[in-house]
Amino acid sequence: MANSPTVSVIIPAYNVGRYIAETLESLFSQTYKDFEAIVINDGSTDDTEKNIAPFLSRINYLKQGNSGVMAARNAGLRVAKGDYIALLDGDDVWMPRFLESLAGILESDPTISVAYPNAVFRGATKFDGKLYQDVFPVSEPVTFDRVLRRECYIFGSLVMRREAVEAMNGFDESLEGQGAEDFDLWLRMLLNDHRFKFTDEVLVAYRRRQESLSGTGVSQLKCLISVYHKLSREEKTTPEQRQWISGQMVALQAQLGMALFRDYLSKGDYPSALAQLDAVSKNNKTSVKLRIMRALFIASPSLLRWWLCPGTR
Repeated sequence: MANSPTVSVIIPAYNVGRYIAETLESLFSQTYKDFEAIVINDGSTDDTEKNIAPFLSRINYLKQGNSGVMAARNAGLRVAKGDYIALLDGDDVWMPRFLESLAGILESDPTISVAYPNAVFRGATKFDGKLYQDVFPVSEPVTFDRVLRRECYIFGSLVMRREAVEAMNGFDESLEGQGAEDFDLWLRMLLNDHRFKFTDEVLVAYRRRQESLSGTGVSQLKCLISVYHKLSREEKTTPEQRQWISGQMVALQAQLGMALFRDYLSKGDYPSALAQLDAVSKNNKTSVKLRIMRALFIASPSLLRWWLCPGTR
């Protein structure tokens, strides 16, 4: 690939006006310089574009209507020129050696498809200042079965071979919800014998915020269920794995039901909240907790809202 960069860095940006300049400064402070930067403005409505403007001469800037982070990443993949693809969220910060370390892993071992690092949490959450590895288990070997069962996590800011991700047709934009599309891609890659390598070197300051791409809740639960539903039909999985997936889907459906109940409750939509609580209870008739919760709801839905939804106080 003469005259092409070795690494294409893909940066989705949606309403990250407060953070994007720091993110891009960290990219252009890398010790490894052989890269191109592709920034995809995913329909931002804040001052993201204004704060990207000083960097326009150094980036490939794309704009699209709000389509979600994975559609933005796929848009970046379509124009990428590098042999390697690096993923950077528009509110995270790379340490100077991020590309040098991870691209170096791929360059030193052609059998490895993906290299990913440790990170430190930042932001107003209970994880602030903690290491990713101390919150989410990460250890070798990184196998399909261990990642599937959440015995080993894969941090999403990483470097991978372009040919490997293209062989998987990129990120699946058809999944319902949002928040587990990268999990889906990692599982598909592992199922197709792509090797992942973890380094415990801390190379990212990972911003965990309520409205961030890595948030949790109804949307992420729907996305996880979609991922497991796909896997339940995957011929390459073993009978034991499919049995585990089936049980996980049942558990996630119950979590989704309660998440929807809390969502309706927080909005003061009491009829929908009660209907959702009854639907969850129908599938778990022996739960004393659910019976007590329903009794409290009937007695005073506003009090139950105050108790379960602290953000509404």
